[in-house]
This record gives sequence, C-alpha cells and structure tokens, in this order.
Amino acid sequence: MNSIYEFTPADLQANQRGVVTNSQREWLKMIARGVRTYPTSTTIPVTVGFLFLGTCMILGLNLQNEDSRAALFSNPLNLLVFPAMFVVVLLILAFTVWLARRIADQLQNAPLQTAEGIIRLEEQYNARSAFTSYYVYVGKKRFGFTESMSHTFNEGGRYRVYYCKANVYELILSYERLNEPN
Repeated sequence: MNSIYEFTPADLQANQRGVVTNSQREWLKMIARGVRTYPTSTTIPVTVGFLFLGTCMILGLNLQNEDSRAALFSNPLNLLVFPAMFVVVLLILAFTVWLARRIADQLQNAPLQTAEGIIRLEEQYNARSAFTSYYVYVGKKRFGFTESMSHTFNEGGRYRVYYCKANVYELILSYERLNEPN
C-alpha cells in the first residue's frame, strides 16, 4: 500500500474484529513515551534557565547602585516576589508534567474507534503562520494532517478508518477501502 501508515494485513484483520494488535500497542506506547518525556527533556530546562537568567538580570540591575539597592530592600514585599515567582513557575511546570503523563496514559490505553464514510479532502492555508493544514473527512469525522493525503485516500471513495483517540491525539492505526454499492 502506498501510505504513510505501516500496517500489515494482520493488523487490519485484528482491527476489523475490534482488537488493537501488539505491534500497534507498542507504536502507541512509543508515541506516549515521547509525549511523557517532552516536558522534562525540553520545556523544564529551558524554562528554569530563563527563570534563572531573568532573576539574575533583575537582581543585577537592582544591585547596581545604592539608590536601587535601597529601593529593593525598602519594602519586604519586594523580597517576597522572587520566591513567589519561583513557586508559581514550578507549579506550572509540575502541572505540565502531570498533564503530559495523563495524556500519555490515555494514549497508551486508548480504545479502538471506527469512522466510515465517503472521503472528502480539504486544505486550509493560514496566511499568518504561512502553514497549510490538510484534512480528511471520513463521513463526518475529520482527521488533520501536515501534508496532503490525496496519495493515500481517494476523494469520493468509501473508506473505513480504525483509529485511537486520546485528548488531542487521533492516531490512525489502519484503514480499508470499501466496495461501492451497486
């Protein structure tokens, strides 16, 4: 099959019976692992780095001369702002990690769903971001892509798509073209 999806006939047959195969579960686990580790590997170090850099710059500017030092230490509330800022940022980061883990767990255990219908292809260009989004409608169900799916799905053809949905993630596991009614 000329497709971005790599599923075997055995995967498709299992999906037709309502079962997600072990290889598909492993693929979902791999994606969930990426969702789970993204905040800790990327977001947290960058955020903490900018927080530290910003704090150093503010303190450096405020400690440059005697008048600035006097203004900084004149009100105890000024000294509470820095620890409070750290606590708020750390709480936001903790929430981000918790949310990523929750989504990853949902994705890893997502139930198999089915969409069936006539294919309609659509693309939308966003001039602000200079980005084109591509959509495949299977009946009333919409799937979003970053590239055209015209090489995978024939517009006007009838398909059945097997997918898993967890939060914002909708991952197609397999699909089949259905025979047209006579």
